Amino acid sequence: MIQRIQTIYLLVAVVLSVVCLCMQIGTFTEGGAAVYSEYNLWVTGPTGVRQFVTWPLFAVLLLSAAIGLYAIFRYANRLLQARFCMFAMLLVVGWYILYVVYGGVLKPGDGSAEFAPTWAGACPLVASVLYFLARRAIMADERLVRAADRIR
Repeated sequence: MIQRIQTIYLLVAVVLSVVCLCMQIGTFTEGGAAVYSEYNLWVTGPTGVRQFVTWPLFAVLLLSAAIGLYAIFRYANRLLQARFCMFAMLLVVGWYILYVVYGGVLKPGDGSAEFAPTWAGACPLVASVLYFLARRAIMADERLVRAADRIR
């Protein structure tokens, strides 16, 4: 059952999460010049020093990707697979809450820097939509199986 459409959704969601883990997710600018670069695991300062203050972003998104990958191989138990999709979506929502906190509230330096998100910051949003589509397809399969069992 690996060839089901929800497997494709889950695989693309995991790939997008891993891409976001590896890319820069934001830039802090002061006076039009980029001062700090924010990644999921660290913030790089103007001198090139890495500060590992954003590690919770990395942990939450890595857990979401791991759950999505695990859900791919739980195709025999559709209800559990659907729960994993829901949990991964909730983790992505939690990632965005942390993203706003680290980008908008906890500014590095003296706090006058402006935060500008990058395109990689939108990858978890697309992954969340794909988790939702996968869950919907999983539940449709479950309804189909239950209807076939009633006919027997």
